[in-house]
Amino acid sequence: MGLDTSWKSDWFDVAVRRLRGASDKLELKKTQRLEEAKSRTHIVVRTRWILLSFVGVYCVMAGGFFYFSRFGLFLSPSQHILLLAALAAVVCYNLLLQFSRDRLARGFRLLNFLQIILDLVLVSVLIHTSGGAASWFWPAYLFVTIEASFLIEDRREVWLVGGLGGLLYGAVLVLEHLNIVPYVRMPFVGSELHHDHLYLLLTWLWVSLLNAAMAAIASYFMTVIRRETDAVREGEERLATFLDTANDLIHSVTPDGRLLYVNEAWQRTLGYSAEEADAVPFFDILHPDSREQCCAELQRVVSGDALSPMEAVFTAKDGRSVIVEGSLSCAHGGDESSVIWSICRDITERKHAEEQLYRLAHHDTLTGLPNRILFMDRLQQAKALANRYRYQVAVLFLDLDRFKIINDTLGHPVGDHLLQQVAHRIAGCVREVDTVARIGGDEFTIILVNVDTVEDVKRMGQKILKTLAAPFNIDTHELFVTASIGISLFPSDGDNLDQLVKKADIAMYCVKGEGRNNVQFYSPQMDANADKRLLLETSLRKALDNREFRVYYQPKVDIVSKRITAMEALIRWDHPILGLVSPGEFIPLAEETGLIIPIGEWVLRAACFQNCEWVRQGIPPMRVAVNLSGYQFQQKNLLETIRGILDETGLTADLLELEITESVIMQNPDFAVSVLNQLRDLGVHISIDDFGIGYSSLAHLKRFSVNTLKIDKSFVRDVEINSADAAIATAIIAMGNSLNLKVIAEGVETEGQLSFLSDNKCDEVQGYLFSTPMPPEKVAEFMREHGRSAGRG
Repeated sequence: MGLDTSWKSDWFDVAVRRLRGASDKLELKKTQRLEEAKSRTHIVVRTRWILLSFVGVYCVMAGGFFYFSRFGLFLSPSQHILLLAALAAVVCYNLLLQFSRDRLARGFRLLNFLQIILDLVLVSVLIHTSGGAASWFWPAYLFVTIEASFLIEDRREVWLVGGLGGLLYGAVLVLEHLNIVPYVRMPFVGSELHHDHLYLLLTWLWVSLLNAAMAAIASYFMTVIRRETDAVREGEERLATFLDTANDLIHSVTPDGRLLYVNEAWQRTLGYSAEEADAVPFFDILHPDSREQCCAELQRVVSGDALSPMEAVFTAKDGRSVIVEGSLSCAHGGDESSVIWSICRDITERKHAEEQLYRLAHHDTLTGLPNRILFMDRLQQAKALANRYRYQVAVLFLDLDRFKIINDTLGHPVGDHLLQQVAHRIAGCVREVDTVARIGGDEFTIILVNVDTVEDVKRMGQKILKTLAAPFNIDTHELFVTASIGISLFPSDGDNLDQLVKKADIAMYCVKGEGRNNVQFYSPQMDANADKRLLLETSLRKALDNREFRVYYQPKVDIVSKRITAMEALIRWDHPILGLVSPGEFIPLAEETGLIIPIGEWVLRAACFQNCEWVRQGIPPMRVAVNLSGYQFQQKNLLETIRGILDETGLTADLLELEITESVIMQNPDFAVSVLNQLRDLGVHISIDDFGIGYSSLAHLKRFSVNTLKIDKSFVRDVEINSADAAIATAIIAMGNSLNLKVIAEGVETEGQLSFLSDNKCDEVQGYLFSTPMPPEKVAEFMREHGRSAGRG
């Protein structure tokens, strides 16, 4: 079993970082100490120039006075040379220190001692040349001692320098007293002073004690000063560390936009180094959208106004927009030396999160369209503008037809992709000022603003339907979608927004009840239909248990022999309150509620039982045709259900005909091919109902295992007077004949229609011309009255 050593690696990384940090700090401290030593040397050099200037001026003045006095210039040539050499030496090494201090990075401590010793020696030389024991130049030792306390940090070493100064002065006095070095005879001074032991001793003691006292006092003062300086520096370092380690962005700027300081968080966030920030104007870093506001706020804070926290947008070095929130303060008044400090934090991610939350709260996550909340807000705005400019507003309620079938059969991922493409197509139909929203499932709502006429709204609805009519290619599936659209108008349909949406919804359901794939405007009469719909929906759930459904039958007739080839089973609802309800009113409700599955199975079972009963009554065998709902067709257990009902009723498969609408088959042609092949193998007769109103092509028909094409009654109704309908009917008949398929026309009500169909070689007909739908007990009587023999088609 392996051991987890990741903690060791983490600990080692942390330790290495800390050691590196400590090493960097130590190196930085050394560098700072070195820079401080250089700075002190530079100060001493400048001070020495000042002192030399005064000494030089005094020497010139004193020399001039003596030159024109009775004493004259009393120095010997060798003494002149020694004096000038000492002064030249001071000038030389002072120049060397001034111009070479940056190159003298190492040995600064030794260099400090060296220059102090040189100063002491040269002061001693100057004292000698200016009279020795009688010289008035001895206070220069005090200046050197002060210089030593400034350059040398150790107090004991400063005391040593003070003592060394006293020793050198004593050495000069002793050497002159012993005539080892001849003393300089000074005017006004007796030569006996150079040989008076008591005078020499007292003078030496006075100078030595003053020098020692100056060393103690100066070193004490410098110690205090250094301690306070270190405290200030440490405070500044702590402040700088705090500012640099702060997560907030901190910077200072002058009123004219020159950046003085930026912390590490500022540099890290905006991508500028401290050096680059010095060269970039602050106003150039501001985003153009924030520049005017920030300039005004800077002027206000300089003038002393109190500001509340504000937001601004910076432009990073790489072009990113960084949103910040913070406050401003001014270090001084309103003069030119004012410094404005800003502390702010990066809220870009927070702003993006807020925008995302707002979008999630107001937009549909699947399609990206506005959701119900944002839709109602846009509708409120549209209403306000319409009131102001006297325009109309149209609310369109769109629902996809039979979308649940796609979800149930192909899965929700395919359904989601379809909804996304539908949303994209709808949004592409409207103007930018209009709003398209998804309020749930397959329901979409549309706001059309600035509406002039009702015809404009109708054209928009038709445009949307036409756009959705084109096939959708999703993965490997080719899907066809239709939609039902209901429309309400403001202000003609009321000014209550919820009612406007509800009325558009009511109009949409009227479209559903009238065959789908159309556009309908709301009218007050629809409210009664809505109440009726609610009653139907409520009682539909109990209708099957209460045995309120009835099955009626309508014959299919061979157009040549006039014999009956099949009976189509048509469901009716005998409602206890409303009476007989047609399928067009309750079938869409059954599909929406999912009750179409048990209702469809009940109809299929009842029709099969009834066909067997007719056979037992002596009626020759004939097919019974049952309409198969799209929801039933998409059920995975459809084949098992049909096989089970056939076994249960005893009806053979060849006496069962299933009618499936063209639009259902074409919603998913690949799936339809598979199911139809299985039904064909079972022996069931297949008929495509409502043919001609969908999207079938010859290529698709060749793939389907069907037996019959059923021409929709909308094309049969006007074949005598409408050339277009006649052409479509003729084309369908020709297509069926070419594919060796039976063709049956429904809705035949006149002899003229029958004659047209017969002339164009239509195989079968169905309609009121032969019989209305009848209850099962009248079928036998109908067959006997017509004297037809029923047989297989």
